[in-house]
Amino acid sequence: MQIVSPNYAHSTLNVLIAADMEGVAGIEDSGACLPSHPAMYALGRKQMTDEVLVAVEALRKAGAGRISVGDWHMVGTNIERERMPAGIEVRPIADLALLEEEPSMTKANGGPLDAVVFVGHHASTPNPRAFCSHTFIWDMEVQLDGESLSEVQVYAQGLAAEGIPVLAASGDRWMLEELGEGELGAAALVATKEGLGRGRARAYDSAATHAELAAAIAAAGSTSPPPARAYPAELRITVEGKELARTTVAEPGELLTAIAAVFRTSQVSREYRQLAKLLPAGHGSRLRRAQRRLGSLVATPVMRAKERRWLASQPST
Repeated sequence: MQIVSPNYAHSTLNVLIAADMEGVAGIEDSGACLPSHPAMYALGRKQMTDEVLVAVEALRKAGAGRISVGDWHMVGTNIERERMPAGIEVRPIADLALLEEEPSMTKANGGPLDAVVFVGHHASTPNPRAFCSHTFIWDMEVQLDGESLSEVQVYAQGLAAEGIPVLAASGDRWMLEELGEGELGAAALVATKEGLGRGRARAYDSAATHAELAAAIAAAGSTSPPPARAYPAELRITVEGKELARTTVAEPGELLTAIAAVFRTSQVSREYRQLAKLLPAGHGSRLRRAQRRLGSLVATPVMRAKERRWLASQPST
């Protein structure tokens, strides 16, 4: 693997594995992605960690230098950190979402960044066929010039602004089909499952999917960052149909910043901060595990109620 990055002249490749959960191989029930379903969620965490480790091993074999992992599901306390190899830092998405007024993919990495691998991602909120379809939170829709974007499509614009390529991206086939041709540059796309609506999916064979992901990373060569969309563009953000923001974005680097500003200044932020307190990040110490178990119990009634509404509001085909 030889990635040519326009940003860095050094030979040591700094790679971020940006990992979500709903698109992970083997996960077929939405409950596996939610701490309010403890038994299923425990298996989902294992499967998410398994897939991240496949990407870590493939990157190390290919000669990558610094590798960090972004835990980008909910508040970022899903990956079994005690299973991570020495030298692999896991960074929760809550740090970026709550603390950065001007978020970027490089800041998400916590240092210089040369390339990204997307693992386990899902489709946008209005996709009727996709598993666990949403954009950042349940029932939020992010539209750019009238087109609904997935999280990966938003991140792609951040990468376009920073000139950083994507090596590979995996997840629900419907998420991959939302992407325009070349929207992630020359990244290899790996389907892990086929969504059957928000609550269920038909997962592909996990071993075969992991092998395909590893091969895609190993085969990555000199590539270019995702292309920028046409700007200026109108950004519109709604939650449950209620408009939270409508603004003009002048260039791709402003998209993440504009979304983060809405996130911090709306009701969304208060609820997210509460969840981050109930499910604290940190290594797998006995205290942290106890805190997360207690937080999960406290959050379960509210999460179950929201889950029922979200599943019931699934877009029609």
